[in-house]
Amino acid sequence: MIVAIVWIYFEYKSFFRVPDSRLALDQYYPEMPPDDKHHYIVLPIDHNDPKKGKYKGFYILSPKFTKGKETVFFLTDGQMQLVDTQPDFAFFENILGDISYVLIGVRGHSPTYFPEVYNKDGTLNYKNAMNLYGSDQHVEDIEFIRLDLQEKGYLPSDGKIMLFGVSGAGVLAQQYLAKYGKNVKRAILGVTGSPDIAKAKNWLYSPDFVDFNKEGAKILQCILEKRNMNIGSLSYILYQVARTHPNAREAQLDILRSLEANGSLLKFLLKPQYNLSMAKFLMSTPSAASLKVRCYELTGYDLKNYKKANAQKLNLLYEFSAEYLSDFIEKDIAGEIHHKEFRLDRSHFQGEVLVMSGTEDVVFSVEIGRAIANAYPNAKFALFKDGHRFLGNQNYYLSLRRAFFLGGFHSPDFQILYNDSCQINNQ
Repeated sequence: MIVAIVWIYFEYKSFFRVPDSRLALDQYYPEMPPDDKHHYIVLPIDHNDPKKGKYKGFYILSPKFTKGKETVFFLTDGQMQLVDTQPDFAFFENILGDISYVLIGVRGHSPTYFPEVYNKDGTLNYKNAMNLYGSDQHVEDIEFIRLDLQEKGYLPSDGKIMLFGVSGAGVLAQQYLAKYGKNVKRAILGVTGSPDIAKAKNWLYSPDFVDFNKEGAKILQCILEKRNMNIGSLSYILYQVARTHPNAREAQLDILRSLEANGSLLKFLLKPQYNLSMAKFLMSTPSAASLKVRCYELTGYDLKNYKKANAQKLNLLYEFSAEYLSDFIEKDIAGEIHHKEFRLDRSHFQGEVLVMSGTEDVVFSVEIGRAIANAYPNAKFALFKDGHRFLGNQNYYLSLRRAFFLGGFHSPDFQILYNDSCQINNQ
């Protein structure tokens, strides 16, 4: 028992240890020696101020990467901790198959932490975190890596790449296109949103619950009139269940109908992926700083203006986000940081853009997907009866992505598959 208590204590201390160093510029991670697939690159800590020094980042090429062939940058943002020194290639292969693609180690994700985002007392320096872990820095890292690959002869002769980004990484892809679109041939933006388009249209980045599930909102209103519920925890459960379910609305209705019949949420609260208290605990650790920065970049404007309301104006994402991003909201209100303002010019990108949305996506509306597609001069919109994770006809999705990246809109393979998307959506 004593040994177990001591072990738990030191594990806890380790979990909350603030990073005080990073990989030296002349070293590499022992588990990832450099070779033709694993590349290290020296990058500015702050692209706006080179005097702050440099750090050693890395990127990894896909197992079947071929020099000189069409290359996809598989983007992940601060929310998606998918790329470390030993990534799970099976996940990426299921999405892009045998296409040559690049994975990028994200600043602020393990193992690339920045001591500069912490004060001497170990507390988070919010201004530095928003700057150094911000997506504008990530956009510059991506371009540096593209140039590195071009210099090494890995890219096609024109030096152009292709982009794949879903959800928040889809916004990151839009950010890169706005600044470096001349270096991109085509892009897929999957189940994603747009803070600037949403703001311009007076929409929310993520829709209110009633706009996604009208019947669910009615049931929830009845429940709240009869029962004292933790709205944050319930919102988190409804959101996470829907985010990972191809029939999101029905999954939410099952939960709400059970609650209406005096059911319990215990079976969900016992699972870490649905437990808001566990999420808040994990979000309080130093390793979550970059995740919180990106979340606040995308939702900060809405969160500052969000008012808790009844079920007819409830926003699932903002109800629980307001809890684990409360420190960022407070700093923003106090003027110590400022939520990110997105101003992206999409009108100048002439490459092909495929925007893929789901009718069952709890995170982003179909309308924002269409609006993003309409904002690009050469874009197509594909709508599917599926949820945020696109867990339905995965073989079809893989074929569609592959046909687009390898041949574009005018290839016979893409045209056949794209026309089939109308039939899939009507099933």
